Amino acid sequence: MDRREYHYFISGLPALSFEDSKEWISMDAFREVLENHLHPDDFSQVKYVFLKDDHRNLVEFLETGAVEERGTGNFTVEEFRNQVSLFTAILPSEDILPQYMVQVLKEHMTEEGELDREKVRPVQVSHTLSEGYYRYIMEHGSPFLKGFTEFDFNLQNLLAFIKAGDYSLDQKQFITGASLHAGHLRHYAGKSLVRDHEFEFFEEIVSASESRTFLDEEIKVDKLRWRVIEEMTFFDYFNIDRVLAYLEQMLIIRRWASLKKESGEEKLRKIMNESWQETLNLKDMEEEIL
Repeated sequence: MDRREYHYFISGLPALSFEDSKEWISMDAFREVLENHLHPDDFSQVKYVFLKDDHRNLVEFLETGAVEERGTGNFTVEEFRNQVSLFTAILPSEDILPQYMVQVLKEHMTEEGELDREKVRPVQVSHTLSEGYYRYIMEHGSPFLKGFTEFDFNLQNLLAFIKAGDYSLDQKQFITGASLHAGHLRHYAGKSLVRDHEFEFFEEIVSASESRTFLDEEIKVDKLRWRVIEEMTFFDYFNIDRVLAYLEQMLIIRRWASLKKESGEEKLRKIMNESWQETLNLKDMEEEIL
């Protein structure tokens, strides 16, 4: 089946480089540009990419009932509230959010139809959302989005497996998705890691995890992401997959633009430490309950 092509639009986009120190356009503005130039069916693929922002917003909504910033997510806090109200509506209505996000909300509802904030465990919620996102993209994503999502999950799974081992945590709880590599890691959870010969980037990622600093590791990992994006779309010139690849590279640039050079290491270390400390606290709570 032929796919729509956007010759003039893609030809007019500025070239991107991993070394770019800032965005040429804000992500909000670029999203609007894409919505104005792409066919609605193709723009839906763009919206799938931004579901990750919705995940962060949904976790915040479950914890506080509000969302400080919408960012580039697809849904507002009001739409989250409206989705909650549908659970107790008399007449059946179509869900506002993707089904996997709806299910997360349902799991945190009381019998009275209110959100039970005491049940919220951010790490577990994020994990559940990641699992749902993987399945959702594998079902609805374009060829590039499916391929890159699987690669990125494999990458993150391998890094999480290694770091969870360093913290003596249950490695299985950090593995998401249903790829062959995810199955490989689940098989070796709690054991010595064995190379997955079917995952061609295995050794490169393990090597990156052994970097002397968080900053070096993150640079190597994102450079790998950048290269994989280019390789995956080498023969895509003017279709939606080329646009999605461009968007994913812009997201990498956005991430690094938010980290000032003089404090990048400090910020990355703080982010990593907070994430793992939250996980360790959750583990302690579970042990107390048991």
